[in-house]
Amino acid sequence: MKFADFADGFRLELANREFARSAMTLLAARAGGCDSGPFWVGYAKLEEFNAPRYRAAARRMKISFEPDWRTRTRGWLVGHTPMPLLHELLRIAYPRTVEYAEDIRRLKDAGPPREAAFLDYMIRQEDLQVRMMHAALIGTASEVTALVDEFIASER
Repeated sequence: MKFADFADGFRLELANREFARSAMTLLAARAGGCDSGPFWVGYAKLEEFNAPRYRAAARRMKISFEPDWRTRTRGWLVGHTPMPLLHELLRIAYPRTVEYAEDIRRLKDAGPPREAAFLDYMIRQEDLQVRMMHAALIGTASEVTALVDEFIASER
């Protein structure tokens, strides 16, 4: 894979992170008091933690990214998912996220060696998202906050 192909894949990942940051921030504000609230709050916290790391990596690799209207609109729409549909949203997103984690591994393998530390981080945070979604789906969303806090503490 050429760097241009890696850059295209990384721009997609940047768009996904921005979409997730936007959507999760909105969902966390709305769902904080429901059973799955800790999941949405934890996910928003993870994406806020991710954002400066991804921006810095993009700058180092000279990969420009500005979220387009599709990314912003998708984040807004998902962020306003009706509360009764949140579990269904997770049920649909989970297998896609598992597949995407494999895509991210391939992207990491094609990335610049000098960015190995960041690319390893990219994999760890994606794996955390899979674990968080699984916890929420099996009814243990309350564990997500601790998972995110432990992750953030280990990455500081």
